[in-house]
Order: sequence, then structure tokens, then C-alpha cells
Amino acid sequence: MTDTWLSEEEWLAGMVRAYVGCSVLLTDPADRVLLLKATYRGRWQFPGGAMDPGEGPAECAARELREETALVAPELRLLVVEWREPIPRQGRNAHPAVQFMFDGGTVPADTPLTLQADEVADYGFFPPAQAAPLLHPSAADRLTRALHVRRTGGTALLRSPGYLG
Repeated sequence: MTDTWLSEEEWLAGMVRAYVGCSVLLTDPADRVLLLKATYRGRWQFPGGAMDPGEGPAECAARELREETALVAPELRLLVVEWREPIPRQGRNAHPAVQFMFDGGTVPADTPLTLQADEVADYGFFPPAQAAPLLHPSAADRLTRALHVRRTGGTALLRSPGYLG
């Protein structure tokens, strides 16, 4: 009888690899959502970005919020996990992505933001109905679900087609 176990290298080579990003839902007292206009992308987006080696999702979200806006979220609660399909045109770099969205709470309307000049061109607080069309449709769905679970508790799991943003 032949042993059919894979070597660790063969086993790891067959595992799914995924990009990991983290974002923060932050609102003002009027329940307007904070969105950022990136210098490198056409659409508005949530504060957030890619996870660095050695950090966890909540650490990434807190770091990105701090880097992009100079805001410090006292506590982050997981709201949404979004699984994105790979983007075929990325060829051998086509991997799925996992996006974690955390609740950053509410900040006073007059809270000053210090924008990360090389990455963030502008920001605004938008009512959800105005925020949604500014976002990629899948990110708009993430916003809707995040606001819902923020009110009701729990966590949402989404699946969306591959996209950047």
C-alpha cells in the first residue's frame, strides 16, 4: 500500500490565497457616513485598506483609519465580512479577496480630520442614500448590511463578484 499524503509544500500550493482588506464604518450624530475620495481611484470609499503582514483585521482597520484621517477608534466591532470572487483579468494574480468591515462608532460633527495627503484627496459625511451611489455597487451593499447589523447586532456575510475598491 502506497502512502498518498501530500507533502506540506504540495498541500500549501493547493490552498486558496486571498487578498485581505479592512474598512471602518464611521458616522456623525446625524447618521451620515464618512467616505474618502482616494487620489488613486475614481470612486469614493470607506476608510480602510490592505492588511500588512503580522497584523490582524481589527489592527489593520484601526491603522488605516488613523493613517488616512488621524482618527482613533476606541473600539472596533466586526459588522460585515465580504468574500469577493477573483478578478480573471488579473491572470496568475487573480485571487479572491476578503473584506472585513468594522464599526468605528460615531464622531462629533465638528471633528477635525487630517487627511493622508498622498492617498486621500477629499472626505465627506453623506446620508446613506447619497453615499450608496458614490460607492461601487458591492461596497454600497456592504454599507446597507453594515448599517443594518449595527442596529440589530450580529455580523453579516456577503459574497460579491470580484472588483477593486
